[in-house]
Amino acid sequence: MSIESDPLAEPVREKETHSHEYAAEDRELENALTHIWNIAKDFRLDPFPTHFEIVPPKIINQLGAYGVPGRFSHWTHGRQYRRLKTMYDYGLSKIYELVINSDPSQAFLLENNPPIENKFVMAHVLGHTDFFNNNQLFADTRRDMPEAAARNAARIKNYEEKEGKMAVERFLDAALTIEEHIDPYQPMRLSAENELKMWHDMATRKQRVGLLDEFEDLLGPQEKKTAVEGLGRVAVHMPPTPDRDILGFIRNHAPYLEDWQRDVIDIVRSESVYFYPQRRTKIMNEGWASYWHKRIMREMGDRRLISDQDNEAWWLVHSGVLAPSKRSLNPYYLGMTMFEYLEDYHNGCLTQEEQAWLKKEDVPVPPRFDGALKDSPAIPALRDIMAHNDDQSFIRNYFNKIVAARMGLYIYEKRESHGEDTIYVVKDTGWQTIRDKLVDSMDNCGNPLIVVVDGDHNHTSELYLRHEFDGQSLDPEYVEKILPYIYALWQRPLHLETTDSQSSKKIMYAYDGTNISKSE
Repeated sequence: MSIESDPLAEPVREKETHSHEYAAEDRELENALTHIWNIAKDFRLDPFPTHFEIVPPKIINQLGAYGVPGRFSHWTHGRQYRRLKTMYDYGLSKIYELVINSDPSQAFLLENNPPIENKFVMAHVLGHTDFFNNNQLFADTRRDMPEAAARNAARIKNYEEKEGKMAVERFLDAALTIEEHIDPYQPMRLSAENELKMWHDMATRKQRVGLLDEFEDLLGPQEKKTAVEGLGRVAVHMPPTPDRDILGFIRNHAPYLEDWQRDVIDIVRSESVYFYPQRRTKIMNEGWASYWHKRIMREMGDRRLISDQDNEAWWLVHSGVLAPSKRSLNPYYLGMTMFEYLEDYHNGCLTQEEQAWLKKEDVPVPPRFDGALKDSPAIPALRDIMAHNDDQSFIRNYFNKIVAARMGLYIYEKRESHGEDTIYVVKDTGWQTIRDKLVDSMDNCGNPLIVVVDGDHNHTSELYLRHEFDGQSLDPEYVEKILPYIYALWQRPLHLETTDSQSSKKIMYAYDGTNISKSE
């Protein structure tokens, strides 16, 4: 997770700082962290122990590009690093911090930040590590991923030396193209041998039950035993039910993969499983961290633990990070606004107009609470919501007219250009339409859901995939790009079934390693 600055910020100028100044700043930050940690605990946050390290821009941009320290090298990471470095060098954006979901958590602060900005960031980080430690989606994630990623990188480096850097990179290209096509609810997949045995046992039981159900009244005990033993060879469909874990299925059942290739898929898949909860909770996680950095830093000011000048400085950074955009959705802003609404709701601190709307909707309005936030009924309510939701359920259950009005949200569309100007028109301001649009966009983390239907199509080891139609057709350009990569993994002809959203007709794509064909 990372927090980025206002894209319109002033260009960054690296400052010269002498060693004694670094030492003084370090002591100042250590003292501030003690206060920030204690305030967080007062507010009932439960973060992982968090190790902070101050690093130069080069390192924090590398961390932002790779996601985890020590991760394997790949050109896509280099491309992301170049983008982040260019944005930083030209003053268009900068990463203030990056925090790793591990136990203990690792957080990295930018050494060029003034001390007050790093204090602000430390408060933000504790919101993240509290979220990592308590949200249910993160309960089974690896807490040793930095060490695991370093071991993965060493294995891939070894394969590059043995198989050739180009061969490994091309295979990684293919695996990373479908890295999000996993089953997050099956992080540890059985081996190919055990999986095939399980499927065979399932098919045998099904055939046996079907036979006995049909003839049970006519057979005695010995005849039943003889009938079961005489079942003969049982046909096993591979897989027995549609499988959304395309990476795992290919790893186990692609007919021609070498051992090192299966291991590379294991690496890509395990790291994708690790990042999956972060993809599912971007709005909640950033909103929770922003909600708490605001309250912790406000408390620091109230306790006179920071100066008036520093109090003004962190508010300016906060305003930049939380700034709404006219044509995109700021996850920090949406998440924090929703948590602030829920705080006001559970503490009975809504406006008369907001209360009137809730009563009209038959939603009970709690009595007003005027005490300290740390003692309020809102805190346990918000913690329960944080622990048991992802972005999709969070918005489905708690986004309403009040949140939409507070944020001034609307749905817009781009109209035809007139001259050199592009016209954007507000299409809808209804909160239910906005909610549904947001929820729908989060299905499968915004990716098309594609499942393996048959790994032995036509009894020739061809792979048959199906797009689980959700009202939107697959983008033909997406199909043309992804099929060759899947072919590079499976190494046999592919078939991909989808549905046209306009005509509702089935569309079949096929790829034989050279050409893509399309039929209806």
